[in-house]
Amino acid sequence: MSVTGDTTANKLKMEKPLVLVYNKDGKLQLNPEALKVLQSIEDPMVVVAVVGAVRTGKSYLMNCLMEDKNGFSVDSALQSHTKGIWMWCRSLPQRPNEVLLLLDTEGLRDPEKGDTDNDHSIYLLAILLSSIFIYNGKNQIDQQSLQDLHFVTELSKRILMKTQPDACDSWDLVRVFPDFVWVIRDLTLDMNIDGNNVTPNEYLEQILKLKDSEISEQDKKYNELRRCIRNNFPSRCCFAFPPPTHWKKLKHLQELEDKDLDEDFVKEQQQLISYIHTHRKVKRVLGGQLVTGRRFVELTKTYVNMMADGVLPCVESCVAKLVEVENQAAVDEALKFYDDEMKKFSEPRCLTMSKLTENHNAWSIEAFNIFHKRSMNDNSGKYIKQLEETMNSTYKSLSAKIKEKSEEQCKVHLAKEMSSIKENLASGHYQSPGGFQKLNAELEKAIKHYEEKTKNETEGSAVLTHFLEEEKPRLDQVQEMDSRLTEEQMRVSALEEELSRVKSEMEKMEQERKAAEKHRKEEIVEQIRKKFEEGKECRMEELKEAMEHTRSEIQKYKAEGRMEDAERAQQMYDYLMKKYEVTSKWSFMKFLRESAAEFRLWMEITG
Repeated sequence: MSVTGDTTANKLKMEKPLVLVYNKDGKLQLNPEALKVLQSIEDPMVVVAVVGAVRTGKSYLMNCLMEDKNGFSVDSALQSHTKGIWMWCRSLPQRPNEVLLLLDTEGLRDPEKGDTDNDHSIYLLAILLSSIFIYNGKNQIDQQSLQDLHFVTELSKRILMKTQPDACDSWDLVRVFPDFVWVIRDLTLDMNIDGNNVTPNEYLEQILKLKDSEISEQDKKYNELRRCIRNNFPSRCCFAFPPPTHWKKLKHLQELEDKDLDEDFVKEQQQLISYIHTHRKVKRVLGGQLVTGRRFVELTKTYVNMMADGVLPCVESCVAKLVEVENQAAVDEALKFYDDEMKKFSEPRCLTMSKLTENHNAWSIEAFNIFHKRSMNDNSGKYIKQLEETMNSTYKSLSAKIKEKSEEQCKVHLAKEMSSIKENLASGHYQSPGGFQKLNAELEKAIKHYEEKTKNETEGSAVLTHFLEEEKPRLDQVQEMDSRLTEEQMRVSALEEELSRVKSEMEKMEQERKAAEKHRKEEIVEQIRKKFEEGKECRMEELKEAMEHTRSEIQKYKAEGRMEDAERAQQMYDYLMKKYEVTSKWSFMKFLRESAAEFRLWMEITG
């Protein structure tokens, strides 16, 4: 299976679909080849899943959405070709830096299969993984098609929203459910209600109205499905297709051009394609974070593994696992960049402390930038701490290596320049009239030569200071014995001047180092703040969308006289509003104080 184009340039195009999920020995399995393709996609994805009864033309519909007739297998045989879930993806010219991923599912009521549990698992995955969920039905919205969709009402029993379930879990489903699209194929009836022509959307809304009475079990099930669709899918719409052509030509449908098809069929088809290609419904996880190809792979793996282990898929656990995998990968990617740059300082000729510190500051900022581009919200600060500590460890290790090497070089130069002075001090050569003046002159000359040779050495000043302080007692002794020194000469000596100058330079270097470190951490804190605000905005957008949908349903229930349903929807709205208000009050500084101790230093720096 080959993939053409460059995903970063938004030119991805799979030549043919690939199976993504299949059933083996009663358990769902994943196709490594498909996962490899998805792993390469770094852009956010619009994920469209199509479900429906067997032999209803789902694959043909997917080929239309892909605008490629030679993708999913389509023919007029009685045997269904699609088993499990197949995938096909391409870039979207109308939406730069986004990818369209199509998921074609095996048909309901396949006589060769007869496995209801498999159906439910496949369609549960389709809902959990998609951002747009298409139900493909035939002829009209009748009881059979609604019965096919009845698995939706069981999703609350097959999904856990949180690791610690509570009574409000069902109210959060609207935050993870995709948009709902009902496609009616081969519609021959007039779109007419009570003598009035209606649009497909109006037709769907009429079908989704609740029965006034819920006395019988049948009526309760009737309303339960409609409530589930209305309450949990954040938006819904309908497209109604007439038959594409004469039934005798259907076996060759794949080869027919638009001019050979029914005009109204082509028109509706183009409207659906336009809706999918322009509808801004990128896949997000709970919390509002965008899903790229890499993230989609982790979501799929986690959900499939949970199902294979007989565990109910837990949305919170799945997102937590995704955050863990993505953030660790983000750390690894950032550290690889940092380490690759640091390796340039492995050669002795490159080992200069000032350059190392300068580049450490710049590269660590860029490493955090790389981390934040890939990472998801790191509320614990765990991965930020790991990245910072690892980079600092590398920096300190190289710093120690540079200092050790520099100290060795400086001691060699100093020993050479000071050898005759040390010999004269030891022999008492300077302990005679005028000896201290001679010592000062020789010392000044030796220091000048030493500094010329060690001007690029990081430990030059430190080694010189140590030598001068070590020799100070003997130098002072020479000064005291020189009785011919004038008062002015005794007040200021070359030694004292040099010690003062060297220490002043060292203090200046330390101040510059601290200022650079402060700037580095301010830059990193700003990156963390932007990531925090981005996560906050994503969560608020997610909650706002859910609230707007719920508010709309409240009004519809009231208009239908369904006051109890309106009240339940109002409770759901209040629940979402409370979460929205809490999220809107999230404070970055409070986040730093409460999330992790390693942020305290940065907090002090930034006030």
